[in-house]
Amino acid sequence: MRSLKYFNIGASRSLIILVLALMLVFPLISSPISGRDVRLIEVDDYEKDVEMGGKGTFSWTVYNSNVSIDYSVRVRVEGFGDWEKALSESNFVVDEDIRHRTISLDVLVPEYPQKEQRSGEVTFTFTRLDDEEVFEETRTATIFVEGMLPAEDANTIFGGFSNPLPDQLNNQYGALALNLLIWMGIAAVIYFLVGPIVHKLAKKTKTNLDEILVTMIRKPVSILVFLYGVIHSILRLDIGLEIRAASYQIYSLIVVVIAVYVTYRIFDAFLEEIARTREETTFGQILKPIFEKLGAVVILIGGLIIGLRTMGIEITALLAGAGILGLVIAFAAQDTLSNFFSGLHLLLDRPFTIGDIILLESGEYCRIQDIGMRSTKLYNLRDHEGIVLPNNSLSNQKIVNIAQPDATIRMPIEIGVAYGSDLKKVREILFEVAEEHLHVLNDDQHQTNVRFRDFADSSLNFTLRVWVDDLVNQWNVASDLRHRIDERFREEGITIPFPQRTLWMHQAD
Repeated sequence: MRSLKYFNIGASRSLIILVLALMLVFPLISSPISGRDVRLIEVDDYEKDVEMGGKGTFSWTVYNSNVSIDYSVRVRVEGFGDWEKALSESNFVVDEDIRHRTISLDVLVPEYPQKEQRSGEVTFTFTRLDDEEVFEETRTATIFVEGMLPAEDANTIFGGFSNPLPDQLNNQYGALALNLLIWMGIAAVIYFLVGPIVHKLAKKTKTNLDEILVTMIRKPVSILVFLYGVIHSILRLDIGLEIRAASYQIYSLIVVVIAVYVTYRIFDAFLEEIARTREETTFGQILKPIFEKLGAVVILIGGLIIGLRTMGIEITALLAGAGILGLVIAFAAQDTLSNFFSGLHLLLDRPFTIGDIILLESGEYCRIQDIGMRSTKLYNLRDHEGIVLPNNSLSNQKIVNIAQPDATIRMPIEIGVAYGSDLKKVREILFEVAEEHLHVLNDDQHQTNVRFRDFADSSLNFTLRVWVDDLVNQWNVASDLRHRIDERFREEGITIPFPQRTLWMHQAD
């Protein structure tokens, strides 16, 4: 118990000493800002050595020593050139509840920077919330780049083997020439040996697509392998960072161009293979050119973005501007976009195809001549007119596709005979007239039908329903049948009545 008491006394003394030490050290490691209550505590160095491709981190702590005053803090970074940088927080408040906040700045050094050091300024803007007094403090941070290859490492083969060349070439430039020859040999082996072997293996598969792909990528892969060897051999030389960075950017840009070209060729080959197997379908006739153009635009834009980033150009502002421009274009071209997506709907859903005959809500019989991305071209069968309808208008109305399920059509013809006529004879005549016509079908699936439909005011009404072999012939067939029915009724003495009115005249005395 006694020892425990001494231990508690000792611990209390240690705690008091630690608090006193912190009170003495705290003013030394923190700097009051212009004599105000908010302090910027220096918890880190302002100069850092960072390897190529690494990240440097700087930290500060903002401390508010007066709980009765709240401060709003805004942090911004300027400098460091094109190096990527990110703040943990850029806007915050230190008040009674949260009296301190630690801020960190991460700076990413490129794999091959253009300069051996970069500096930037970090500005803290403090706003006193009770009277809106504003004051600033600025700190300068510097990064020194490490990771330069020593000269003896440059005089190696494949980065690890000693240079076997004679004394005159036993240096980094001789090693460079030997490395280039080795990489050229590797590229030649890939092109002349590995490529044909893979091509023969691809021929054994059922599809031609893999064979086409092997043929396409054979040369680009060989070029990329050689370029890889060239750039990594050059980067091992004892040269300045500026030359390294420029060489690596040129190499990266060439790789992007080759990748975009190969991607487009593969995409186009894929579309060609699908279109070849579906030559008679809508995809082979219409959709392939559309997807080909859209794919080319998307691949080129993607390659352009990657190329700009490779060159160190900040594309955030460009993407934001492109997004705003896209919204403006979308609002300005609402009808065009609506027709475009309606055209895609018509091509993919395929409610009709080119050559089909449709019946519009207006009662017009039209043949489909062409389905475009903005409009559809129609031919009016009755009036011999060409019609162009926007896709949006066509997809939003009721359409009867007369060409489905086949070209035959069932057509009704209305007939009225006088009261007192021989109805049995009327039915016989109608059946005979239908059977006589060449374009009227009469088999198990297509049977002529006669119905006694109604007792009208002045006639007995019948409906003759016949199947016509082709919907284009329906109007001629209807005309021929009516002519023949009128002739047969006259021969058989059957009267076709018409409305009559009797007028009675009454004369007054």
